Formats: sequence, structure tokens, C-alpha cells
Amino acid sequence: MLQLNDARVETMRRLHEMNKARSWDGEYLDVLDTALNLALGHKRAAEDPDLLCRNVIRDARRTIRRSEANARRSAACRPLADAARRRVATTAADGSPVAEMVTYDTPEARALAAETVQELKAFAATLGAHGPGCLQGMLDMATVPDSAKQTGVSVATVERVRRALRIHARALISGTA
Repeated sequence: MLQLNDARVETMRRLHEMNKARSWDGEYLDVLDTALNLALGHKRAAEDPDLLCRNVIRDARRTIRRSEANARRSAACRPLADAARRRVATTAADGSPVAEMVTYDTPEARALAAETVQELKAFAATLGAHGPGCLQGMLDMATVPDSAKQTGVSVATVERVRRALRIHARALISGTA
């Protein structure tokens, strides 16, 4: 059962004063609301109002951050309504995958991608007989040793060809080629 001791009451009073001081800031109000709920938790020790106030605000920020991360993670698992759109996934600072934005798969984007791949195939052919095989290994996301086995060349040669292909692709994309 919750015991309303002096420390808990003082903490709630401080949170209410903070609420009145920044009533225009929606994010801060969410933090204070969550902190107030945490301060009313019956398992939370309430001995010192300074420590309790600091702890519930810190924990409220963590709770909100965790809730937002879970919402992004669950949204990334759901399919999009339009099959022509796709998600761009990144990795957050904590290592969790995050769907950051939605891009549109347009005919122009497909044409540019096809043209870039054609340019890379032509460039790969100038690198030797193993060039197109190394490019295909990159496109198939094969590892360097697997690509070396498939093309019949050394790992160092595959790395050298891939480096040259990346440099050429960067030049194509930036428009300096």
C-alpha cells in the first residue's frame, strides 16, 4: 500500500511546480507526468525528496525513451500498406534496428539504379576477367572469401577489385565520372 510520507508529498509538489514553470513544453510535460506516476509507485523508496525527485525524472526519461524505441521497433515489423514503398532501416546507438523513414520506389529511381549497375558492369569488365564476378559477389552480398572461391582468384585480388568498384561507384553517384 502506498504511504504518503513527507518526502513523497514534497516530491509531488516540486514536480507540480516544474509543471507550472514550463507548461508550454509538451515533451517536458510528458516527462513530468511520467515522473509523477513513478513517484506514486508503491515500491519506490521515498526518504529524501531531493533524491526521489531526481530519480523519478531520470527514470521517466528512460521510460519514455524505451517506449519510443519499442514503438519504432514494432512499427518496423509491420508491413506497409503500399507495396511500392519500402522502409530504410538503420541501427541505433544501442545496436537495435530502427526503421527511420519510408522511401518511395519510383520508376526514376529504378532507372538510375539500373544505369549505375550497367556502368559498374562496364567498369568491372575493364578490371579483368574476374571483375564481373567480383561485382556480382558484391551485389549478392557474398563475403570476400566466398567471392574469391567463386571467381577463382585470391582474397587480395577480390578486395582490390571491390575497392576499385566502390571508388568508381562513389564517382558515379557524386557525378564526377
